[in-house]
Amino acid sequence: MSLKEVAVIVFGLFAGYWVVARLLFRRPRDAAGSGPPPSSPVPPSGAEPPWYDVLQVAPDAPTGEIEAAYKHLMSQYHPDKVDSLGQELKDLATHKSQQISAAYREALKARSARP
Repeated sequence: MSLKEVAVIVFGLFAGYWVVARLLFRRPRDAAGSGPPPSSPVPPSGAEPPWYDVLQVAPDAPTGEIEAAYKHLMSQYHPDKVDSLGQELKDLATHKSQQISAAYREALKARSARP
């Protein structure tokens, strides 16, 4: 391995570390507010999308497809999966899982099936 290749690898590692650090470890804005205040991770409750958008299925999807979509989404957004990643992500996952559960109940009610 030449010196040039080693230099490229080392530069790539530092650049990758810098990008990840910028994306994951942002500092909170100062109290004076040099920009807009940070938004809440939980969107307002009045702007809930329809159940088929939440579950990412067609409005006329069969019950089996709705159940599969529900299980898949809950496996992704369950709050216990992000428990160690901080309170903000846990709050977001809690809201999303509640939204998914409500959409699932609404979908089954629309299909006249029991939740």
